[in-house]
Amino acid sequence: MRGFGMGQSRRAFAAFLRNGFLAAALMACAAPVAQVAGQAGGGGSSSPAGGFALKAGDRVVFFGDSITDQRLYTTFVETYVVTRFPNLDVRFTHSGWGGDRVTGGGGGGIGQRLERDVIAYKPTMVTVMLGMNDGRYRAFDQQIFEIYSRGYRNIVQTLKKGLPGVRITAIQPSPYDDVTRAPVFKGGYNETLLRYSEFIAQLAAAEGIQTADLNKPVVAMLVKAKATDPKLSEKIIPDRVHPRASGHLVMAQQLLKAWGAPSLVSSVEIDAGSKRILQSENTTVSDASFTGGVAWTQLDRALPMPVDMADSEMALAVNSSGFEEMLNRQMVRVRGLKAGKHTLYVDGDVAGTYTEKELADGVNLALVKTPMWAQAMRVHQLTLRRANLYNTRWRSVQVPLEEVELPAVPGAITALDEVAEEIRQNQREEARPVAHRFELKPGESGFTPIFNGKDLSGWHISKTSHHGNTQGWTVENGEIRGTQDRPGNGGILLTDKKYKNFEISLDVRPEAGCDGGLFLRSTEKGEAYQVMLDYLDGGSVGGIYGEGLKGVKGVLPNWREQWKSSGWNHLRARIEGDVPRIQVWMNGVRIVDWKDTANHLPNGLTEGHIAVQVHAGNRWIPGSKHRFRNIEVRELP
Repeated sequence: MRGFGMGQSRRAFAAFLRNGFLAAALMACAAPVAQVAGQAGGGGSSSPAGGFALKAGDRVVFFGDSITDQRLYTTFVETYVVTRFPNLDVRFTHSGWGGDRVTGGGGGGIGQRLERDVIAYKPTMVTVMLGMNDGRYRAFDQQIFEIYSRGYRNIVQTLKKGLPGVRITAIQPSPYDDVTRAPVFKGGYNETLLRYSEFIAQLAAAEGIQTADLNKPVVAMLVKAKATDPKLSEKIIPDRVHPRASGHLVMAQQLLKAWGAPSLVSSVEIDAGSKRILQSENTTVSDASFTGGVAWTQLDRALPMPVDMADSEMALAVNSSGFEEMLNRQMVRVRGLKAGKHTLYVDGDVAGTYTEKELADGVNLALVKTPMWAQAMRVHQLTLRRANLYNTRWRSVQVPLEEVELPAVPGAITALDEVAEEIRQNQREEARPVAHRFELKPGESGFTPIFNGKDLSGWHISKTSHHGNTQGWTVENGEIRGTQDRPGNGGILLTDKKYKNFEISLDVRPEAGCDGGLFLRSTEKGEAYQVMLDYLDGGSVGGIYGEGLKGVKGVLPNWREQWKSSGWNHLRARIEGDVPRIQVWMNGVRIVDWKDTANHLPNGLTEGHIAVQVHAGNRWIPGSKHRFRNIEVRELP
């Protein structure tokens, strides 16, 4: 990821550091990424088309309770706007506070909350989502409802008075999950929230404001998800109140739909038979070639939403909601191809292998981890960094210290605001689309499985590794599992075959405390270029290390932003050249692009085994396992 500089805010930020406010701010910048998560018009532009609700110069404040305070549906919306309209300068403030009702909560009464956390930012668009706490988690009660209805009217009137001309989107609250588990009382709590939603729709019509339904469409998604996978569907809203990222993506979908968001990222249609570009939307196509396949350069005017379809929970929510069709279509259609399979490459990376019929019908590249997807993910990381830094500035500095007269506080707030603005500028710069080379070639992608999922055929345990010769390698449930068979005894499992230039793709799931690696061009003894798999406190996953090699100055990447702390993670590594260049992708995002200063393998070797490692020593937690599956290799020229 491109780093962000301090610029002229360095001095103010240094002063802020000296005054001791900062640990939480830095932690906020390192918050984990929730992986998410199109523009039509005849070759058009990346400015809003037609009825999209946001315009240049808009300032948006998201106001609500803990569900807004999660900063998930709101950051998904922000990333969508920044990537779909990279030339549109819109500012976003995330002002949710856990426990809030229409009367206020832990952050103060509703008057204080609105004045300090909304009106002070002079927004042109405010979204309001309240109701989950207001219904008191019980069957509909008329007296409680009257408190809610009076309070919501007061919020709308206060915003209109304090912000003349403001546009308001009143959000019908997200559901209490009475779908994947039985209701706790007759009718269920979501029936109460639906009554509140009806009121919001009526109030919006009377006040001339917009509404967005984040309840019924999410319920419909849960119903479909439960029919597909009952146990997995329970994870979408695990506590029945606070959705995980998968549920928030569907909520963002509904808010964006209410705002008239376009579905198309870009669209290209090519006729290989007549050697013509038939159509392009929201993109520019150039340098087309029809020799030995089809190739062209494509400069889209927008980026896709970086939805991680390898995450089973996210894929379930997406497939149960129509998110891709509604908001994320990056289409490539190629007609006139010969029968059989064809592989699409983007900047030399395999996007996928498709039949001629699939390509004629159209392939949605927004579903694929292309370089465009990876760029959009970098934008989303910056969205999260900025939003989390603002939250720290607001909740750890501004609010708790607003009654304390400390001379350093205004400077601390200013310094954090300056840093947040620099992150925002980097976010917008990162969102600028760049040209990519597309190549469509006959045949398969060239990735070949080297682990059959049943046994260790094609692999062997090294008897000469300096880490030991652990026999703790097993195959279970389609996985290779490696552990120390006695304390301190590690070792490596090698392919029988040797490789020179290649890409390896695999899923990894180390248990906490596992120390190991993926070896590239390894000798039988385990001298190799290592992709580190040190899942330890202070460890590195994806870093480069010279295992048993002298003079290798490796690299330790910023990997935790990409790493999913539960479930499987996908790694892809490429090594090529006599003097090795190594690239590493984690969950579709490149985290390493490194080249050695010389070939440091013994005797200048340029080929070797692929190996997975269980590290020797006492750092390994007894009983822990490294787990590997779906191991494939593509040999390169």
